[in-house]
Amino acid sequence: MFQKFSEFLSDFRALNKAKSSSEQTPKFEFALDRDEKEQLKQSKEKPKIVTLYDPSGGTTYCDMTIEYFKTKELDVIPVTPQEGLSHPVFSGKINGIYLPGGPNVPVHDPSDPRKRLEGELTELAQKRDIPLLGICRGQQTVAHHHGYTVTDIPSYDRHYEHSYEIYEKTQDPNLNNRVVVEEGSQLYNALHYKLRPKDKSSIEYNVTCLHHQHVEESQHNPSLLVSGRGKFDRSVESLEKRTGKYYTLGLQHHPESVISLCKDAREEKIKEVEKKAEEARFTSNFFEPDAAIIAEHQYSQKLREVHLKSKDEKAARAELGFFSKQVKHHFLDDAPKKEQAQEPSHYFPCAF
Repeated sequence: MFQKFSEFLSDFRALNKAKSSSEQTPKFEFALDRDEKEQLKQSKEKPKIVTLYDPSGGTTYCDMTIEYFKTKELDVIPVTPQEGLSHPVFSGKINGIYLPGGPNVPVHDPSDPRKRLEGELTELAQKRDIPLLGICRGQQTVAHHHGYTVTDIPSYDRHYEHSYEIYEKTQDPNLNNRVVVEEGSQLYNALHYKLRPKDKSSIEYNVTCLHHQHVEESQHNPSLLVSGRGKFDRSVESLEKRTGKYYTLGLQHHPESVISLCKDAREEKIKEVEKKAEEARFTSNFFEPDAAIIAEHQYSQKLREVHLKSKDEKAARAELGFFSKQVKHHFLDDAPKKEQAQEPSHYFPCAF
């Protein structure tokens, strides 16, 4: 009987272990702990990002991303295609590279200065294991320099045909497509870390797409991992490649636009709620204090609701956070470590 009980106990433990393993939360490698955040806060220098900055196209969305980086206490150094790798920033340590959107990729023009610099920066990220983020055209050029075909979207209408359906659900005219990210990538882990879903099923969220070209997926070229696809046409929406400790990340859509426009809309709503609350206070009946208290509570509740971020905005922040947190870790790799307090070498007896 004792043997049967032991076997039962062994099977029970094995079952619990298997269940625990299956329910384990996906690990996002670049989450910052409290000590790392404090170390960054106390540092006299900031992590440094090189941004390809082309005044001839794509600066509007590039500026949005730069603004986001600055809110994360990152230094951004713009480099034009004309300056290229001769820019003095490349003589020192850089912690991240950003390739923004812009005009269509001139895939058949090897002399294009912007495309040449994009290729050089993609190669630099691999050789030095520097985190790289490519958005829209930036993703396409990363793929192009890894041997993938970049061409026009096969069916432009099909790619964007569900935009009104998305608008009806979100009431946000800037969201026009939907992305699905399956388990098995570091982007998935970053999204899971931010969104905290209850299970490990695929993660879906709405995005802003503005592109005419796309990256063709290839079964014969495993250089890049396709981590996200369009829900409606299965087009490549995100990809990644591990270059050592860090990743090259490509996003076909524009998380910087979602973050910026959601922030602007939220600020307007906050002003509107605060204005109505102030008007209500001015016109409230002082002889009915209970009614005034109820009204104040209602406006406080509305203000809390307005401050809440949507799932789509959180997903956009997770995407950019995947890159920005890598940049901070890259910076901390060479930053002086926090000195540990040393115990005194001599102890003195207590006086009685």
